[in-house]
Amino acid sequence: MEVREKKKTLAGMFLRFAVMFCVLTVVSVAGVFLLLMGAAYLGGVLPANFAEAQLTQYAEEIREAGEEVEAWIPMGCRYGVYGPGGTWKAGTFSKQEQGNAWNHYEKENIYDSGGNYFRFISQNTGDICIVRYDLRMKYAREALNQALPSPEVLSFLLDAVLFILNAICLSRHFAKKLNRQLEELRGMTEKIAENDLDFPEQSSDIQEIDEVMRSLSHLKLALKDSLGRQWDMEQQKQEQLSSLAHDIKTPLTIIRGNAELLAEGRLSAENRECTEDILSNVKDMEHYLEHMRQVLAGAGLEGTKEVISCAWLEELFREAAMKLTAAKKLPVSFQIEEVEGEVCCSPSHMLRAWNNLLSNAVEFTEKERGIAVRIRGERQEGREYMVASVRDFGSGFTARDLEWADREFYSGDASRHDRAHQGLGLAIARRFVEEQGGFLQYGNEREGGAVVRLWIGKNVKVI
Repeated sequence: MEVREKKKTLAGMFLRFAVMFCVLTVVSVAGVFLLLMGAAYLGGVLPANFAEAQLTQYAEEIREAGEEVEAWIPMGCRYGVYGPGGTWKAGTFSKQEQGNAWNHYEKENIYDSGGNYFRFISQNTGDICIVRYDLRMKYAREALNQALPSPEVLSFLLDAVLFILNAICLSRHFAKKLNRQLEELRGMTEKIAENDLDFPEQSSDIQEIDEVMRSLSHLKLALKDSLGRQWDMEQQKQEQLSSLAHDIKTPLTIIRGNAELLAEGRLSAENRECTEDILSNVKDMEHYLEHMRQVLAGAGLEGTKEVISCAWLEELFREAAMKLTAAKKLPVSFQIEEVEGEVCCSPSHMLRAWNNLLSNAVEFTEKERGIAVRIRGERQEGREYMVASVRDFGSGFTARDLEWADREFYSGDASRHDRAHQGLGLAIARRFVEEQGGFLQYGNEREGGAVVRLWIGKNVKVI
């Protein structure tokens, strides 16, 4: 029978961290205390009652020494020898301390400010020796007392430093241990982000991280399945496109053949012009189908770019709008401002993009009101653009249309798409425009109807 290894938990890890931290803190405090006691035992540090004990031990010598008592005064103490009436004779008190010490003697008050104490010793000569001392630990060497904090303060500082080091070292140890587990989790997420979905299922020693890894493994399988279905859908779209192109090519061939037969006969000037327009547009449609295949297949559409004047491109756009609206017998209004400068683009590709925008507008506008074309120059983010916009007077874009209008095979809401089509016009237009360094902008007019703007970056002339 297989025995499952018990997983660690984050709560258990934090508990162990807390216990280790508390134990090490207690050990460090105890260690500093023992170090201090050891120093006191070896004589490196004097106990707090050292001065008091010394004064008791040498009290008889101080009584007999008269004014020469300095040799019997413990280290770190200050003293003074007074006559019976409080006359100052000798000692280490300052003038202010001399009066303060005598006042304490007269009041028999052994407590001084700052935690100090007084010892009053009557000498054999009738004089009074007053010694001021404290109950604090000191170093055996006076130089250390001058250079270092007191042993009690130093032990507190050592405890604080060891506490901080303990926290830092344990935190780093815990973080390093946890990070090794998280590194595997991070590797899984990076592979999923890069669509590398063929890695084996992994596990962790920590229960919570292991659960996340299992969730990511399920996500990987779901994503892999989703990407597979998406690939199948894309392949199906390509097949639909090929079928569509083939279906369109057949009637185009018939139209071209009939138009060529008509062109060989005797036609009036008006009929001959119509026949030539048919042949010209059939040729454009054949080129259009070829580029449509390239767009959805991801092929490059850069074309041959050339520098042309904005005025020439404006005229090209105006003529295209007039031809299309004339064929549909729709009214068209123009508001064209003379745009100075030049643009670098493929005129044929840019014209195809413009024709797609015109076709979309013609399809959805009200027949009585037609479309409106406006061309002007604009500036955005420090760059000059030539902006060509076409507006229809239909129901306008829905919120979903504004988000997805230029995506391949998007057929949109029924309010704007009341006929069967493949949803390729704006998608192809967008591809053409982006390849030329421009972009499309969609919106609705306040008075009603949709507007699509084609932004073409102008060349910057260096003077």
